[in-house]
This record gives sequence, C-alpha cells and structure tokens, in this order.
Amino acid sequence: MYCSKCGKEFQNDAAFCSSCGNKAEPQQNSIVQESNDNNLVFKPSPEIADSESRAVASLVMGIISLVTSWLIVGIILGAIAISTGKKARTVLNESHDKFHIALAGVITGSIGLALSIFMTVFWIFYIGILIAVLSTALHNFF
Repeated sequence: MYCSKCGKEFQNDAAFCSSCGNKAEPQQNSIVQESNDNNLVFKPSPEIADSESRAVASLVMGIISLVTSWLIVGIILGAIAISTGKKARTVLNESHDKFHIALAGVITGSIGLALSIFMTVFWIFYIGILIAVLSTALHNFF
C-alpha cells in the first residue's frame, strides 16, 4: 500500500507511514511512478487532480461571492461554489489536504449566497419604498 499523504510504500499491517508518520490509509485512485533516480513519485489520478482543482475553485468563488454579495452575481457564484465544493468533497477523503479547502469553499459560498439573497431582497424593498415616497411627494407637489 502507499501513503495517502506522501505516496511512499509501507507495510500492509502498518498503523502509520514510516516516512511521514501519517495514519496508514491507502491512497485511492493514485498513480505511483518511479523517477530517474529510482525514487517513487506520487501522482494523483486525473479524478483526484480534478477534485483538487475543484476544491480551490470552490474557495475562490466562495470568497468572490462574499465580496460581491451586494450584487446578484454573488447568488450565482455562491451557488456554483457550493456545488463545486460538494463535488470535490465526494472524491477527496478527509485526510487529503484539499478536502478542507473544499469545505471552506462550501461554507464561504453558503454565506455569500445567503448575504446575496438578503441584499437582493433589501434592495427590492428599498427601491419600492423609495418609488412610493417619491411618487407621493411628486403627486402632492403638482
């Protein structure tokens, strides 16, 4: 079996990796290749690599949805951040370093989505009240 953190091979009955000390959990869907100097090189499978990219993208979109929460763009980016982060978390296990980045993307996307919805409703009511007040003022003026 190979370590899920460093990619080094360890005994099947080992509790911890002898190289990095990580709990002995085999890396799923991993590709281990031997380099020119006979060292093992850990390369994630395309599915894992794609999920790592999704995790980072989820966090970035979640942060942007927080920043743009006063715009409708925040609703769109928040929803995409949640969806992308959840997809990444289904492939990555908890011991993977990008798992928590995906979780942060889901959380920031959720907060950005909630703030964007709140701000959209706020602006709709604000503009409605403003129109009502102005129409009343104009009606009384003329």
